[in-house]
Amino acid sequence: MAKCSVECDSVSRCDIFDFMAKFVGMTVVHPGGYKATSELLNRLQIDQNSHVIDIACGKGTSAIYIAKKYGCKVTAIDISTELVEEAKHLARTRDIAKRVNFLVCDAMKLPFEDNSFDAAISQAMLVLVDDKIQAIREAKRVVKKSGKAGWLELSWKKEPAEEFLEYVSTVLCSYCMRKAETYEGWKEVFRKAGVQEVEIIKDTFRNSGVLHMLKDEGLVNTMKILSRYIGNSDVRKRMKQISAAFRKYPQYFGYGIYSFTKA
Repeated sequence: MAKCSVECDSVSRCDIFDFMAKFVGMTVVHPGGYKATSELLNRLQIDQNSHVIDIACGKGTSAIYIAKKYGCKVTAIDISTELVEEAKHLARTRDIAKRVNFLVCDAMKLPFEDNSFDAAISQAMLVLVDDKIQAIREAKRVVKKSGKAGWLELSWKKEPAEEFLEYVSTVLCSYCMRKAETYEGWKEVFRKAGVQEVEIIKDTFRNSGVLHMLKDEGLVNTMKILSRYIGNSDVRKRMKQISAAFRKYPQYFGYGIYSFTKA
Protein backbone atom coordinates (compact mmCIF):
# COMPACT_ATOMS: atom_id res chain seq x y z
CA MET A 1 0.00 0.00 0.00
CA ALA A 2 1.13 3.57 -0.63
CA LYS A 3 1.95 5.75 2.32
CA CYS A 4 2.57 9.42 2.94
CA SER A 5 6.30 10.21 3.03
CA VAL A 6 5.83 11.23 6.68
CA GLU A 7 4.46 8.75 9.20
CA CYS A 8 0.89 9.43 10.35
CA ASP A 9 1.88 10.25 13.92
CA SER A 10 0.57 13.78 14.32
CA VAL A 11 -2.33 15.97 13.27
CA SER A 12 -0.19 18.31 11.21
CA ARG A 13 1.91 15.69 9.37
CA CYS A 14 -0.55 12.99 8.41
CA ASP A 15 -1.88 12.10 4.97
CA ILE A 16 -5.15 13.96 4.42
CA PHE A 17 -7.39 10.88 4.26
CA ASP A 18 -5.71 9.27 7.28
CA PHE A 19 -6.12 12.56 9.11
CA MET A 20 -9.85 12.66 8.39
CA ALA A 21 -10.35 9.11 9.65
CA LYS A 22 -7.85 8.94 12.51
CA PHE A 23 -7.91 12.41 14.04
CA VAL A 24 -11.23 13.91 12.89
CA GLY A 25 -13.18 10.67 13.28
CA MET A 26 -14.96 10.65 9.92
CA THR A 27 -16.24 7.28 8.69
CA VAL A 28 -16.99 8.48 5.13
CA VAL A 29 -13.84 9.98 3.64
CA HIS A 30 -14.17 9.16 -0.06
CA PRO A 31 -14.99 11.92 -2.57
CA GLY A 32 -18.65 12.82 -2.86
CA GLY A 33 -19.75 10.93 0.28
CA TYR A 34 -22.86 8.74 0.23
CA LYS A 35 -24.34 10.75 -2.65
CA ALA A 36 -21.50 9.54 -4.87
CA THR A 37 -21.76 6.03 -3.43
CA SER A 38 -25.45 5.92 -4.38
CA GLU A 39 -24.64 7.05 -7.91
CA LEU A 40 -21.99 4.34 -8.16
CA LEU A 41 -24.32 1.64 -6.83
CA ASN A 42 -26.98 2.63 -9.35
CA ARG A 43 -24.53 1.65 -12.09
CA LEU A 44 -24.02 -1.87 -10.69
CA GLN A 45 -27.58 -3.26 -10.95
CA ILE A 46 -27.55 -4.83 -7.48
CA ASP A 47 -30.60 -6.60 -6.07
CA GLN A 48 -31.39 -8.83 -3.08
CA ASN A 49 -29.96 -11.88 -4.85
CA SER A 50 -26.60 -10.26 -5.54
CA HIS A 51 -23.32 -11.15 -3.88
CA VAL A 52 -21.21 -7.98 -3.80
CA ILE A 53 -17.53 -7.56 -2.96
CA ASP A 54 -16.44 -4.26 -1.39
CA ILE A 55 -12.70 -3.92 -1.97
CA ALA A 56 -10.75 -1.79 0.53
CA CYS A 57 -13.84 -1.42 2.71
CA GLY A 58 -12.22 0.65 5.48
CA LYS A 59 -14.49 0.90 8.50
CA GLY A 60 -17.25 -0.94 6.67
CA THR A 61 -19.82 1.83 6.36
CA SER A 62 -20.44 1.34 2.63
CA ALA A 63 -20.60 -2.46 2.90
CA ILE A 64 -23.21 -2.16 5.65
CA TYR A 65 -25.09 0.47 3.61
CA ILE A 66 -25.22 -1.90 0.61
CA ALA A 67 -26.45 -4.85 2.70
CA LYS A 68 -29.18 -2.75 4.31
CA LYS A 69 -30.29 -0.99 1.13
CA TYR A 70 -30.53 -4.06 -1.11
CA GLY A 71 -30.90 -6.90 1.39
CA CYS A 72 -28.07 -8.70 -0.37
CA LYS A 73 -24.94 -10.53 0.71
CA VAL A 74 -21.70 -8.52 0.92
CA THR A 75 -18.12 -9.69 1.29
CA ALA A 76 -15.90 -6.80 2.33
CA ILE A 77 -12.11 -6.87 2.43
CA ASP A 78 -9.37 -4.58 3.67
CA ILE A 79 -5.65 -4.97 4.25
CA SER A 80 -5.90 -3.34 7.71
CA THR A 81 -6.74 -5.71 10.57
CA GLU A 82 -7.66 -2.74 12.75
CA LEU A 83 -10.18 -1.40 10.25
CA VAL A 84 -11.72 -4.82 9.67
CA GLU A 85 -12.24 -5.27 13.41
CA GLU A 86 -13.92 -1.84 13.58
CA ALA A 87 -16.12 -2.84 10.63
CA LYS A 88 -17.16 -6.11 12.30
CA HIS A 89 -18.09 -4.22 15.46
CA LEU A 90 -20.12 -1.68 13.48
CA ALA A 91 -21.97 -4.48 11.65
CA ARG A 92 -22.91 -6.07 14.96
CA THR A 93 -24.22 -2.77 16.35
CA ARG A 94 -26.26 -2.24 13.15
CA ASP A 95 -27.66 -5.80 13.39
CA ILE A 96 -26.43 -6.63 9.91
CA ALA A 97 -23.51 -8.97 10.69
CA LYS A 98 -25.25 -12.01 9.12
CA ARG A 99 -25.28 -10.36 5.69
CA VAL A 100 -21.77 -8.85 5.69
CA ASN A 101 -18.56 -10.87 5.93
CA PHE A 102 -15.43 -8.82 6.67
CA LEU A 103 -12.03 -10.29 5.82
CA VAL A 104 -8.41 -9.15 6.05
CA CYS A 105 -6.73 -9.63 2.69
CA ASP A 106 -4.82 -7.87 -0.07
CA ALA A 107 -6.66 -6.31 -3.03
CA MET A 108 -3.65 -7.22 -5.18
CA LYS A 109 -4.28 -10.94 -4.63
CA LEU A 110 -7.89 -11.63 -3.70
CA PRO A 111 -8.44 -15.09 -2.15
CA PHE A 112 -11.49 -15.89 -4.27
CA GLU A 113 -12.16 -18.03 -7.33
CA ASP A 114 -12.75 -16.48 -10.73
CA ASN A 115 -16.34 -15.35 -11.38
CA SER A 116 -17.36 -15.39 -7.68
CA PHE A 117 -19.33 -12.14 -7.35
CA ASP A 118 -22.20 -10.43 -9.12
CA ALA A 119 -20.71 -6.97 -8.56
CA ALA A 120 -17.57 -5.29 -7.21
CA ILE A 121 -17.26 -1.85 -5.68
CA SER A 122 -14.21 0.10 -4.56
CA GLN A 123 -13.93 3.67 -3.34
CA ALA A 124 -10.79 5.83 -3.05
CA MET A 125 -8.57 2.74 -3.22
CA LEU A 126 -6.67 3.03 -6.49
CA VAL A 127 -4.95 6.22 -5.31
CA LEU A 128 -3.55 4.25 -2.37
CA VAL A 129 -1.94 1.35 -4.23
CA ASP A 130 1.23 1.24 -6.28
CA ASP A 131 -0.13 -1.15 -8.92
CA LYS A 132 -3.50 0.22 -10.03
CA ILE A 133 -3.67 -2.07 -13.03
CA GLN A 134 -3.31 -5.22 -10.93
CA ALA A 135 -6.01 -3.99 -8.52
CA ILE A 136 -8.45 -3.53 -11.41
CA ARG A 137 -7.53 -6.88 -12.94
CA GLU A 138 -8.19 -8.68 -9.65
CA ALA A 139 -11.61 -7.07 -9.25
CA LYS A 140 -12.45 -7.96 -12.84
CA ARG A 141 -11.27 -11.54 -12.31
CA VAL A 142 -13.56 -12.26 -9.36
CA VAL A 143 -16.67 -10.74 -10.96
CA LYS A 144 -18.95 -13.05 -12.95
CA LYS A 145 -19.38 -12.67 -16.68
CA SER A 146 -21.93 -9.91 -17.37
CA GLY A 147 -21.36 -8.70 -13.81
CA LYS A 148 -20.59 -5.08 -12.99
CA ALA A 149 -17.58 -3.43 -11.35
CA GLY A 150 -17.27 0.19 -10.28
CA TRP A 151 -14.78 2.58 -8.72
CA LEU A 152 -15.11 6.00 -7.12
CA GLU A 153 -11.80 7.87 -7.35
CA LEU A 154 -10.30 11.31 -6.88
CA SER A 155 -9.77 12.73 -10.38
CA TRP A 156 -8.17 15.88 -11.70
CA LYS A 157 -10.38 18.01 -13.92
CA LYS A 158 -7.29 18.92 -15.94
CA GLU A 159 -3.61 18.00 -15.97
CA PRO A 160 -2.20 19.33 -12.67
CA ALA A 161 0.71 21.76 -12.68
CA GLU A 162 3.86 20.81 -10.78
CA GLU A 163 3.24 23.74 -8.41
CA PHE A 164 -0.05 22.14 -7.37
CA LEU A 165 1.45 18.66 -6.94
CA GLU A 166 4.22 20.13 -4.81
CA TYR A 167 1.59 21.89 -2.71
CA VAL A 168 -0.41 18.74 -2.02
CA SER A 169 2.78 16.84 -1.18
CA THR A 170 4.39 19.35 1.15
CA VAL A 171 1.55 21.46 2.57
CA LEU A 172 -1.27 18.89 2.62
CA CYS A 173 1.13 15.93 3.00
CA SER A 174 -1.13 13.90 0.72
CA TYR A 175 0.89 11.20 -1.03
CA CYS A 176 -2.26 9.62 -2.42
CA MET A 177 -3.16 12.83 -4.27
CA ARG A 178 0.14 12.45 -6.12
CA LYS A 179 -1.24 9.16 -7.44
CA ALA A 180 -4.55 10.53 -8.74
CA GLU A 181 -5.19 10.83 -12.49
CA THR A 182 -7.15 13.04 -14.84
CA TYR A 183 -10.38 11.52 -16.19
CA GLU A 184 -8.56 10.56 -19.38
CA GLY A 185 -5.66 9.26 -17.32
CA TRP A 186 -7.95 6.92 -15.39
CA LYS A 187 -9.54 5.77 -18.66
CA GLU A 188 -6.09 4.79 -19.89
CA VAL A 189 -5.35 2.91 -16.65
CA PHE A 190 -8.53 0.87 -17.11
CA ARG A 191 -7.63 0.21 -20.75
CA LYS A 192 -4.24 -1.16 -19.69
CA ALA A 193 -6.04 -3.40 -17.20
CA GLY A 194 -8.03 -4.94 -20.05
CA VAL A 195 -11.20 -2.84 -19.77
CA GLN A 196 -12.06 -1.49 -23.21
CA GLU A 197 -15.44 0.06 -22.41
CA VAL A 198 -15.52 2.07 -19.17
CA GLU A 199 -18.38 4.46 -18.37
CA ILE A 200 -17.39 7.66 -16.57
CA ILE A 201 -19.46 10.08 -14.50
CA LYS A 202 -17.60 13.30 -13.66
CA ASP A 203 -18.25 15.56 -10.68
CA THR A 204 -16.53 18.22 -8.58
CA PHE A 205 -14.88 17.28 -5.29
CA ARG A 206 -16.34 19.88 -2.93
CA ASN A 207 -15.20 20.72 0.59
CA SER A 208 -18.60 19.94 2.15
CA GLY A 209 -20.16 21.64 5.15
CA VAL A 210 -22.05 20.50 8.25
CA LEU A 211 -25.33 19.63 6.48
CA HIS A 212 -23.54 17.30 4.12
CA MET A 213 -21.66 15.79 7.05
CA LEU A 214 -24.94 15.11 8.85
CA LYS A 215 -26.16 13.07 5.88
CA ASP A 216 -22.97 11.02 5.74
CA GLU A 217 -22.02 10.68 9.40
CA GLY A 218 -25.33 10.97 11.25
CA LEU A 219 -26.07 13.28 14.16
CA VAL A 220 -24.05 11.49 16.84
CA ASN A 221 -20.78 11.26 14.91
CA THR A 222 -21.19 14.75 13.46
CA MET A 223 -21.38 16.10 17.02
CA LYS A 224 -18.22 14.16 17.91
CA ILE A 225 -16.44 15.56 14.87
CA LEU A 226 -17.48 19.12 15.68
CA SER A 227 -16.34 18.60 19.27
CA ARG A 228 -12.87 17.59 18.05
CA TYR A 229 -12.82 20.60 15.75
CA ILE A 230 -13.74 23.03 18.50
CA GLY A 231 -11.65 21.44 21.23
CA ASN A 232 -8.44 20.69 19.36
CA SER A 233 -6.58 23.67 17.89
CA ASP A 234 -4.31 21.41 15.81
CA VAL A 235 -7.32 19.71 14.18
CA ARG A 236 -8.93 23.10 13.59
CA LYS A 237 -5.75 24.45 11.98
CA ARG A 238 -5.40 21.45 9.68
CA MET A 239 -9.06 21.56 8.63
CA LYS A 240 -8.69 25.24 7.71
CA GLN A 241 -5.56 24.37 5.74
CA ILE A 242 -7.46 21.73 3.77
CA SER A 243 -10.36 24.13 3.09
CA ALA A 244 -7.86 26.71 1.85
CA ALA A 245 -6.48 24.18 -0.65
CA PHE A 246 -9.92 23.65 -2.19
CA ARG A 247 -10.41 27.42 -2.48
CA LYS A 248 -6.95 27.95 -3.95
CA TYR A 249 -7.14 25.20 -6.60
CA PRO A 250 -10.79 24.70 -7.61
CA GLN A 251 -9.71 24.07 -11.19
CA TYR A 252 -8.25 20.68 -10.28
CA PHE A 253 -10.37 18.92 -7.65
CA GLY A 254 -12.87 16.46 -9.06
CA TYR A 255 -13.87 12.85 -8.75
CA GLY A 256 -15.05 10.20 -11.14
CA ILE A 257 -17.32 7.17 -11.06
CA TYR A 258 -15.85 4.49 -13.32
CA SER A 259 -17.83 1.35 -14.13
CA PHE A 260 -17.88 -1.48 -16.65
CA THR A 261 -19.60 -4.75 -17.47
CA LYS A 262 -17.40 -7.85 -17.60
CA ALA A 263 -17.51 -9.34 -21.07
